[in-house]
Amino acid sequence: MKVLGKKEEMMRLGKVVKIEPMPKPVAHLLQPSDISKSEMTRDDRLKIADLIVDLSNNVLSQEVSVRHVALRIGSPPNSNAVTVSKRADRVSFFIRSKDLLGEAERKGFKPELVGSEAPRDKDRYRFSGLSLSDIHAHEALFREIVKESVSVVIDRRPKKN
Repeated sequence: MKVLGKKEEMMRLGKVVKIEPMPKPVAHLLQPSDISKSEMTRDDRLKIADLIVDLSNNVLSQEVSVRHVALRIGSPPNSNAVTVSKRADRVSFFIRSKDLLGEAERKGFKPELVGSEAPRDKDRYRFSGLSLSDIHAHEALFREIVKESVSVVIDRRPKKN
């Protein structure tokens, strides 16, 4: 403000003043066009979730939250077989079969083990950047992955006597 007052005074006296554009603010507020391109829209998540439910022969049901779509078998605990996340186009499945993981890698996918040490995340793999077209192009593979994920969750559920 001190500089502005000095320039105003110089202008009043008729002196030449160099006027420069104001600097851009340091903090950048996100505009709708700035939203991360790697963040799925709600419709995208729901379309992927619908396709995965179809691949499960409608064994899975959907529970939609702000952050993800959970594809479940029954009710908690140990019910989420697949999660379609809002951030970074991530879809996570439970996969115990090394052959199935190897096949996914041969098809160009990079399943990464979820880094959590929690027992609920054992054998959970994330597929980043997974899209509808990927699932359609490799439908047989994802049908097997969904089947595997469902069987892992069923095996973890408490046994009823």
